[in-house]
Amino acid sequence: MSHILVTGFTPFDGRSQNASWVAARQLCSSHNTKHVLHLARLPVLWGQPRSQITTAVSRWKPRIIISLGEGKPGGFTLESRARNTRSERPDNDARLPCGEPIKCAGEAIIHSTAPLAAITQDLQSKGINIEVSEDAGAYLCEELLYGLEDIKSSCPHLDLVLFVHVPPFGTQLQYRGHTSHCDAPLLHNFTLSLLRSVLLQVA
Repeated sequence: MSHILVTGFTPFDGRSQNASWVAARQLCSSHNTKHVLHLARLPVLWGQPRSQITTAVSRWKPRIIISLGEGKPGGFTLESRARNTRSERPDNDARLPCGEPIKCAGEAIIHSTAPLAAITQDLQSKGINIEVSEDAGAYLCEELLYGLEDIKSSCPHLDLVLFVHVPPFGTQLQYRGHTSHCDAPLLHNFTLSLLRSVLLQVA
């Protein structure tokens, strides 16, 4: 039995829902595994994801962290790298990062340590439209991925951290050979498949 932390974000840009939070909540409510899943909802505020993840890791000491964010319509992406930069884009408090890096004196780029190719291949074989991305968007999602990998480097109990972008809630996509909408059942189906694939990598 392992402890697994699953995170999603609050809504942003005036939207009423964030698909990442819907997906995280759906997975934690029903996953049918022997593992213990913990749920964390992260605010879309500069500087906050790292502190909340640090608190959750200290509390639950997870072996795996699966973090979800809302990305572009059409499919799912596994993010492969995080740059130590922030876009001049306001957060939910209308605050700009003012040119501050994610981590002072930190590495310019941190690459994902997760087995992205294996996870991608496994999910694609199940008809899921997913690919590996090299651009996490320079917003809170990229900040979170940078923080996840930085935290993992000093936490021996953390075997795998992963950041996944899901389509915006309510948008259309091709999923398992059908034209579908990104709703709660689809997100639950996706996260269940994702979890199973991740667990295969750390078995």
